[in-house]
Amino acid sequence: MSEENVEIVRDYYAAWNQAGVRGVLPFWTPDFEWHDAPEMPDSSVYRGADQVLAHFSELEDTIGRMQVEIVDLDSASDTDVFAALRVHLAGNASGLPFEGPIFEAIKLRRGRVSRIRLFLTAPEALEAARPGE
Repeated sequence: MSEENVEIVRDYYAAWNQAGVRGVLPFWTPDFEWHDAPEMPDSSVYRGADQVLAHFSELEDTIGRMQVEIVDLDSASDTDVFAALRVHLAGNASGLPFEGPIFEAIKLRRGRVSRIRLFLTAPEALEAARPGE
């Protein structure tokens, strides 16, 4: 199951790059949660498709559409995947493009993504993706 989860996450990011946040809706569980990185200004948790879509709509107005490059995907447990990513942002508000690393702990349930927690460092994301260790 864990290798299958890695492939689901790989497909998730391919769908994201093709169609943005709306392209990944079919991958989410009905109770999907997005957790901003704790260090982010106004960091929050968004629950359900409506809240997550609204959050990313606001972000896209500011930073532009995000493209994601997979650097590493690792099955951290039977239900969790660690993702090391490189994001590419248009920088709408500043007019300056941005590129940089982010890390995610992704929880899957029955073949769908139930939660993504964003982190700014790999060790934090790895720790979050390895429940009970």
